[in-house]
Amino acid sequence: MSEEFAYACRLLARREYSEGELRRKLKNKWPDSDQLESAVRLLLDEGMLCDSRFAAAFIRSRVMKLQGPRKIRAELSRRAVAEAVVEQSLDEAGIDWRELAGQWLDRQNDTANDYESRAKYYRRLLNRGFTHDQAMDALSSL
Repeated sequence: MSEEFAYACRLLARREYSEGELRRKLKNKWPDSDQLESAVRLLLDEGMLCDSRFAAAFIRSRVMKLQGPRKIRAELSRRAVAEAVVEQSLDEAGIDWRELAGQWLDRQNDTANDYESRAKYYRRLLNRGFTHDQAMDALSSL
């Protein structure tokens, strides 16, 4: 067992990593190693490293924080998860994004319903990763 493989196993014992994220961590620690590819390949073959499993766990954690699909998609892209895996994981999650945006809006304890407060919440919903339509639907339910 190589040192790179053992290190990767310790990392994966704590939390899920995407393949690209793990490669980057290993490359930072051992920039000139020729064992990196074999360690990652072994992890993939053993089922210890899986981008779809990582994406599903990541989506669940971000949904619990009431974040929208655009932000989740961008963060997964930054973590080197393939777009096809991201789309499949978001579809399989079966989340009602409009309802999630409404939940976030309900948690804001502001009862003001004037134009300025609605504009502020609209911007904040967009910053949380919701689309225009999802934000507008949530605001219309106020």
